[in-house]
Amino acid sequence: MYPLKTTITLYDNVTPVAITSSTDATPIVVTATAHGFVTGQRVLIFGHTTNIAANGIFKVTSLTANTFSLQDEITGADVAGSGAGAGSSGLAVTAPPVIHCSDFRNIVFQIGTSGTATTTVKIAGSLGRTPLSATAPRGTLPNFGATIAPSNPYQFLQIIDLDTAAAVNGVTGIVVAGTDINKNFEVNVNGMLYLTIFPISWSAGAITVRALTVTNA
Repeated sequence: MYPLKTTITLYDNVTPVAITSSTDATPIVVTATAHGFVTGQRVLIFGHTTNIAANGIFKVTSLTANTFSLQDEITGADVAGSGAGAGSSGLAVTAPPVIHCSDFRNIVFQIGTSGTATTTVKIAGSLGRTPLSATAPRGTLPNFGATIAPSNPYQFLQIIDLDTAAAVNGVTGIVVAGTDINKNFEVNVNGMLYLTIFPISWSAGAITVRALTVTNA
């Protein structure tokens, strides 16, 4: 029996945006110049400081060309600030699909840029939240990008560069710097339940990421 294969597009020529600030309020309002997001869009925020409740995957309401508010992606409820004060820094990007990967043995990620790009992306995996969380709105699905905690477990994974066969540690991530880059990496799913990929730093360029999933057959 031949293995079944599926190609999933996670980013299609997507450009992250730098975050200037956020309000410690309900809902959180994020300022990011010319963000380009539309109401109802899923957005991932990572690396935001002080007001860390703004990190994670949310649906957004576009307020102006430079501001948007955050809503829970499952319930639609307004997201409250962390209570620590206004936030700063970090980046926002169109949220990638989260791959339910327990039926796959391997996944190959193809990462490409058009023009000059400078970014670091990491592949994140999770066994899911505890069964006690299964009845909550998110079920066992963690909120990737949000603070890692016992109630929100995920980890950045080691991968293999298919050009050099070198292992790339999860803590390091994939450093993409240059012009018109195309790189391929293999992930041994290792029993993970959920898998996704997102930029953890960025200063220039758009990225395209596709995943090829292969079954255990």
